[in-house]
Amino acid sequence: MKLFTGTTSLDTILVWLAAWAFLVGAVVNASGHPKIRAGFVQLRFPFWWCWVTAAFELATAVLLVTAGTRYIGIVLGACIMLVAIAAIFRIRNYRELPPPFVFLLLLALAGISGQV
Repeated sequence: MKLFTGTTSLDTILVWLAAWAFLVGAVVNASGHPKIRAGFVQLRFPFWWCWVTAAFELATAVLLVTAGTRYIGIVLGACIMLVAIAAIFRIRNYRELPPPFVFLLLLALAGISGQV
């Protein structure tokens, strides 16, 4: 597996920062802490959906840093965050919107930086 390296240091930093954020999200969700599970239930997902999300976030992180798959990771990560945003809008708990928007911003920055 060849790791992503951008054409500039900034490219590399932006992609790895986005990957790191998704890796942290995956670890937090995979912990299955009662507060995490309760958050998913509040968003009208089954309690076990935290582990499904963790798997998708881990896949996103790996795809972002693997050479040639960055854009697949960006699309997968964007889908995850758009579903999260839609779920937040559905329950009208707008205070929860900043984290998914920050993740989307990181993905956008990773997407516009450098070459694949």
